[in-house]
Amino acid sequence: MDELTPLLQAAISFAYIGGFTFVAIGVWLSVRGGRLHPLLLVCISAISFSWIEAPYDWAVYAQFPPAIPRMPSWWPLNMTWGGLPASVPPGYIAYFVLPAVLGAFLGRRLIARFRWRRPMTLLTVGLVVGFAWAFLFNAIIGARFGVFSYGRVISGLALWEGTPHQYPVYDALAMGVQMMVFTYLLGRTDPQGRTVIDMWADATSRGRRQSALHSVTGFVAVGHLVYLSVFAPHLLTKVWGMVDAGPTEQLFEGVPNQPE
Repeated sequence: MDELTPLLQAAISFAYIGGFTFVAIGVWLSVRGGRLHPLLLVCISAISFSWIEAPYDWAVYAQFPPAIPRMPSWWPLNMTWGGLPASVPPGYIAYFVLPAVLGAFLGRRLIARFRWRRPMTLLTVGLVVGFAWAFLFNAIIGARFGVFSYGRVISGLALWEGTPHQYPVYDALAMGVQMMVFTYLLGRTDPQGRTVIDMWADATSRGRRQSALHSVTGFVAVGHLVYLSVFAPHLLTKVWGMVDAGPTEQLFEGVPNQPE
């Protein structure tokens, strides 16, 4: 097996350290506040739908260097060509929660400064920050610097099309939508620190434990619903044969490209 490059090591470290850090902060805030904090809830939501990464990779022809440690070859995790990286589950926390925290912070500052409406401001800021973060991570660190590659893209909708560094811009938009929803959930809370899902959980529960369970269920359900909704167009374009442009050379040595 090839050795990990410093950039690959940094990306894997970001996944594990970032994921652990956000969960630890979320647990600490939950203990201090006496109820599940929204930060911990979005962490739980993010890692819960990380399994969809594999079919998403299959649909967008994403491949990873062979040196990266892989998850067990279980369905649907084995849908990623060459295997799903083991760092994906914790990495989903770091990847999705970081821009949501930044978006919520910036959104609240803008709301306080200009007296803008909370829902539209948080959604707009969340989408912009999410798109920018996804572009930086996926297009530049990922595709451009070789942390992962996209074997095929939709013609006319990608940067560096036809090269091993090609990047489908619509991927950043899809990820930005997911981060937009997390930004909204983190940013729009009541004086007690409850999100709209927490308020629903309290209204439909008979006690604190049941409310906490409902909050977790609600966050997991919303996370899956949004991610599946942004995954659906990728799946359809893949099935309909619209993902048709790509380099002819092999992306990674010793690993054939994902077939059409």
